Amino acid sequence: MRWTLPSGGLGAFLGAVSLLIVPAVGFAQGSGEKPVPKVSGSVVLDKEIQAIDDTYDRQRLHLERQRLDSLAQLAARQAPAAAAATYEVLFRRAITNNLFVDAAPTAEKVLKSGSTSPITIGLAHLVKIIAECDRGEHEKSLESLRSILAANGGNDAPRPANPAILTSEKIELCDLYYQRLIHSDQLQIAKKAFQLLKDHVRVPALADFVSSRLKRLDLVGKPAPAIQGKDLDGKSFNLADAKGKVVLVVFWASWCLPCATEIEALERVAETYRSRGFQIVGVNLDDLPDDGQTLENAMPNIRHFLLDYNVQWPTLINGAGDKNYAEAYGVTAIPANTLIGRDGTVIHLDLVNKNLDSAIARATAE
Repeated sequence: MRWTLPSGGLGAFLGAVSLLIVPAVGFAQGSGEKPVPKVSGSVVLDKEIQAIDDTYDRQRLHLERQRLDSLAQLAARQAPAAAAATYEVLFRRAITNNLFVDAAPTAEKVLKSGSTSPITIGLAHLVKIIAECDRGEHEKSLESLRSILAANGGNDAPRPANPAILTSEKIELCDLYYQRLIHSDQLQIAKKAFQLLKDHVRVPALADFVSSRLKRLDLVGKPAPAIQGKDLDGKSFNLADAKGKVVLVVFWASWCLPCATEIEALERVAETYRSRGFQIVGVNLDDLPDDGQTLENAMPNIRHFLLDYNVQWPTLINGAGDKNYAEAYGVTAIPANTLIGRDGTVIHLDLVNKNLDSAIARATAE
């Protein structure tokens, strides 16, 4: 994943938008920046700040919804070419502000009436499919994807008339769809969707991305790959010894801010479910070949991160060969995690605040 690290056919669906809301960081984009330090303060002050933020966010979203309505009204009275441009702006605003459900009626209207712009049609497809996910209509979103692929004959190559459509934008969209399904615990639908994409996509980089997600999804229901070695305290760790427990394997790096922001949630579930046989093990990815830094140079940042965030669980360093845990688990982006059941098989992937607690509660209750 990236810091990161959408038209009637797949090319539009997969490539008509530059997404701004993907909460992950790609390995190749590790800048070496340290995470923002925690700000100390009283619980009361924190709650007051949060209340202000919540109020601002509600007001901002209200204004954004008003903007979508105003843009829709403008497009409705414009000539076709101008309307297409306005609808494109509307859909991009909806994507940026995560207002897919709000924009879905307009998207369906555009898909029904048509548009002079393939990009606008592609954005409408994107908004419709993600809105279906957000409404809990996951099977319907899969059918919508299947219909687009069938209508387009599976050709995902960018059209000459759409030079702004980039492979990176297609990948962003696929990642967004993956996250929506995984975070709603729809692993089987995600597997069907990405198998469908794999059978149709032709652009090499996109095909590689889809295959990497399928590799992750294929882990579910199978024995977890081995993790064995010394942690940063010099203590031996063997995942096989944890059989009978529920284990969350967390992949992270000291330069990854999302990794820092999820620590509090991980600490909370570790404490809540420890008595029910739950534990966390971390795998650090600072020492990646593409980063151009040695483990010796990375180690101060790693230890500083663990101390700053008071990380209590064992942490191993990703390495080469049988120590390349990231490769074994199909991890190509962070933050990422894998939930392993008591029988040693993988039962979930890439948990976030939305489903972290519930997934672990189910696993530890079995």
